[in-house]
Amino acid sequence: MRGLPATLPILFVCEICFLLGHGLIMTLLGVRMSLEGFPSQMAGLLMSSFSLGFVAGSYLLEKRIRSVGHIRVFAACAAILAVTAMLHGLWVNPWAWLVWRVFGGAATAGLLMVMESWVSGESTNDNRGKVLAWYLVLSTASLAGGQWMLNLADPTTTVLFTISGILFALSLIPLSIYRIHGPSRSSHETAHKLPLKTLYSRAPVGLVGAFVAGLMVQAFFAMTPYYGQEIGLSTAQTAQFMAITTLVALFAQWTLGRISDHLDRRKVILFMSVVMAFSGALISQVARFDYLILLLAACLHTAMLHTLYSICLAHTNDWLEPEETIQANAKLLIWYGIGSVIGPYSASLAMEAFGPDGLWMFLGAVALALGIFVMTRLHGRRSWRPEVAQEPYVPTPTLMESTSHYIDLDPRYEPQQLEINFGEAA
Repeated sequence: MRGLPATLPILFVCEICFLLGHGLIMTLLGVRMSLEGFPSQMAGLLMSSFSLGFVAGSYLLEKRIRSVGHIRVFAACAAILAVTAMLHGLWVNPWAWLVWRVFGGAATAGLLMVMESWVSGESTNDNRGKVLAWYLVLSTASLAGGQWMLNLADPTTTVLFTISGILFALSLIPLSIYRIHGPSRSSHETAHKLPLKTLYSRAPVGLVGAFVAGLMVQAFFAMTPYYGQEIGLSTAQTAQFMAITTLVALFAQWTLGRISDHLDRRKVILFMSVVMAFSGALISQVARFDYLILLLAACLHTAMLHTLYSICLAHTNDWLEPEETIQANAKLLIWYGIGSVIGPYSASLAMEAFGPDGLWMFLGAVALALGIFVMTRLHGRRSWRPEVAQEPYVPTPTLMESTSHYIDLDPRYEPQQLEINFGEAA
């Protein structure tokens, strides 16, 4: 981590501890719900409640950070996550779990807002790209590592819930023993207003794609561990499957992102949709009979799935002025969040109707619908756009592990330049 401010490694240690616990409990809950015999509909509802809490927390805790400070909000959110993680193991009841997941989602949003605003505040224009790369690599690797930790104990006991709670509590220590100042000013406060109608008229594929990404990504992470148990995968295989398919995203982000810099990004999104539709259909029909086929087909699917939001975000930013990016990205996150609330429960309904393979039928069908929409924008009369110079692709984390503060890490839009533009616009 040479060349980075001395405070950033401290924040990255917090990030690692937090996301290890997050990756563990997200996979553990899916496995445990299947072992407890929870119906797929209840499992989907529980996972949707996490996304609902995340969206609510993104709004409510922003004001708390401004009023009481970053450290207090971080401490409160980490404590809530630690407590709710252990409560899952102490009280195995689906309705109680639903409440814990809402609070867990809100607390997760709070931790991410604190970390991302702090990291961006400690960054400079010269090192922001390097900071972004470190943040992305550590977040993806930590999530995958947390999923591997499912092998540490029997998922039918309280041990793994306790380990997750311990990891959340450990994320408090670095910030408790070091003094770090949060950002003195947030570029969010001066963002240029951008109506939703205007955003859709400029980049409909980006907005719809963000919503679809929320549907699919959260359905995958929420229901795949449940799916694995239902088709007879061992706990070790489920952990391996989730970790590998998460790590694939790290390589796919850079590869597909660089390709999209040289092509019309709508065509890249169309290609990704076709691949996801095909692989979803393949898995739903044959992959349950062979673990290796399942893993390979799922890696192909998730390589596209985990990159979809980033490509949609990059495509949207191509059609915006620098002073509009913050509001646009915030709106894309809102629609991603709406999709993430709907996705897990919708996938569970498909699993209820068609069995475990209904998960992949759902993912494939949603991808196909996105592909059809993109084709209408490419070939319909209303899809015509003048050529624009595409901005360089910037990757974003997988899962719901970023907030609107993530834009501050984007090296294409430096906060100083944004503030100048805002002032000129005024």
